[in-house]
Amino acid sequence: MKTVIRQFSPAYFALVMSTGIISLAAHGLGLRWVAEGFFYLNLGLYPLLLAVLLLRIGLFPGEVWRALTAHETGAGFLTLVPATTLLGSQLVQLRGQHLLGSVLWVGAAGGWVLLLYAFMWGISTGKSKPSLARGFNGRWLLLAVATEALAVLGAKLLPGSGLPADVGVFGVLGLFLLGSWLYLVLSGLLFYRLAFGRLTGNDVGAAYWVSVGAGAITVLAGASLAGAMPHAPALAELRPFVKAYSVLFWAVSTWWLPLVAALRLWNHWTTRPRFVYSPSYWTMVFPLGMYTAATAQLAEALPLPALKIIPTYFIFVALAAWLMTMTGMLHHFLTFTRPAPVATSGPA
Repeated sequence: MKTVIRQFSPAYFALVMSTGIISLAAHGLGLRWVAEGFFYLNLGLYPLLLAVLLLRIGLFPGEVWRALTAHETGAGFLTLVPATTLLGSQLVQLRGQHLLGSVLWVGAAGGWVLLLYAFMWGISTGKSKPSLARGFNGRWLLLAVATEALAVLGAKLLPGSGLPADVGVFGVLGLFLLGSWLYLVLSGLLFYRLAFGRLTGNDVGAAYWVSVGAGAITVLAGASLAGAMPHAPALAELRPFVKAYSVLFWAVSTWWLPLVAALRLWNHWTTRPRFVYSPSYWTMVFPLGMYTAATAQLAEALPLPALKIIPTYFIFVALAAWLMTMTGMLHHFLTFTRPAPVATSGPA
């Protein structure tokens, strides 16, 4: 058990992220049984994964700190933030639990501050720094995902927050713009990395799908914010800008989607790797669910009903990816926990 805790990957929070966003997308599209089933699943998954992470921090603080402040692995810890906010969004949208949603938002905001600044401090002050090719990967876009995740839940909580409308919308707008800036900076580096670096199997792996998810969650944040802006007189004039900005990121996310899918297929065609389950595969499922939910929300915010045809069918792509990854994970766990056969000696 101690070995399992020591090797626990924060990438497993992408399971909660994937389950949560598919639940919310299904809720918006009228697939209530999917929304409810995935909601109850997340109610069990999130506290379990959080407990394991806290145990890892408590038992191996030095190792966790080294991983958090490393270029290659540190950004992965930020999956905790969107996992927390997506569970909060489920509680708000599916159960109307604004108080619990607010508690989770505060916890996610605290985690965002601690994890993001610890990561930035570690990579900035480290004496030995890797090259861009070795140290940078798609997980870095989780900085943008975590920031936009706070904006998404924050926008949903505004009506019952008790804050003055102008103040609340200003705060969410700040998170939305900060997250979009992080996305633009990091996706530029990602584009450079793909265009001018030699690609290997790991380079086109699951982590690069975060480019799609990061763009899509920016769309979701903008579309959610646009719905709250008419109640904030001081900022209402910025609503057309937020809508247009959201369309820009929808276009970018849509552009990334076939590219990363094609690169992934190219990698399989050229290397023929043996399939081995990894928790990072959940970072491939999350963008599909997020793209579905974001497109549906954007269609309502513009409004542009014709756009809703995409999530109506794309939800089934996200569900298929979730089911395949869950099957691989369960098979991995069953194989991992199965006792090895005892060798028996033959007759002398």
